[in-house]
Amino acid sequence: MQPVRSGTVFSLAADPPRAFADAREAHTAFDAALLIAADAQFPCSLEKLTAVGATLCLTASLAAGDAITLELSNGQGIAGRVEWITEGEAGILFDQPIDVIGTIARTIAALPADRRHLPRVELRQTVAIRQGGRVEHGRTRNISQGGLAIESTLDLKRDDPVQLTLDGLRPLGGTVRWARERLAGIAFDEDLGWQTLMPWLRGVQQAALAGVPATSVEAEAEGMIPDKHAIRLDAPARVREGVRWWNARVRGITAQLVELETRAHLLPGAQLWVSLPEIGGGPASVVETANGRILCEFRLPLRPSDLGAITGQRRPT
Repeated sequence: MQPVRSGTVFSLAADPPRAFADAREAHTAFDAALLIAADAQFPCSLEKLTAVGATLCLTASLAAGDAITLELSNGQGIAGRVEWITEGEAGILFDQPIDVIGTIARTIAALPADRRHLPRVELRQTVAIRQGGRVEHGRTRNISQGGLAIESTLDLKRDDPVQLTLDGLRPLGGTVRWARERLAGIAFDEDLGWQTLMPWLRGVQQAALAGVPATSVEAEAEGMIPDKHAIRLDAPARVREGVRWWNARVRGITAQLVELETRAHLLPGAQLWVSLPEIGGGPASVVETANGRILCEFRLPLRPSDLGAITGQRRPT
């Protein structure tokens, strides 16, 4: 018999509470919680938790503006107020933002070792999807240890094998479980351990709080490659430093140099493997970094046929 897992959605976004519209997956149940008001306590189910609020399933005699404390199953108490309430559901705003990843860690630590499993986490991250010989960038909708939901322009169908690359993780094999319009659910070939996923999510959260510098107008217009014949384009790519992979986009290229836009924090001199569309890839060294972009030099110059394949037979102008 398949064990019941948490169906509660934890979000890294600072979104106010809204009515819960997600379909709960099979073999899941919402986490139990307790809503404590001035003169009463109400058992409830935690449908969704964000840094600034929560959506609860409950029946209670409360009104918008009522001060409450939300007590989670891990013993954590969060002060807040009722933002809105309907028959069977309520939205709670916290007095102070909370650390969502810290809350997840406390919840997992409170469980027996054989039941520790990361719940579904809502986040928007770039993901490279390889389907056969084609690679495109998409966006994640949510992730769990067993898989993720994505937005993609690829024509994905049920049972299609794919390979996924998320910034800072090794490439992950998976299989399409459902697909509709531009959305798809992917099951990993092997579950990600929470010991791997938790530090990665913590890094994602910290990067979001720190912010990412925007690309300067000058860099966008002129590029980093000091060659007027450099080919300008926008194509998906990946870079690997050690065992970690990062998504990137090719912004300019010559036989010797490639300019990439990436969220990876790389220093000049870093040794990379640059995976390019159509030709596979090769080793390169970081020459310069600026405004979320890196300039790399190939160890072996690209052949004219390689450049043609990457650019769709485009030639320097």
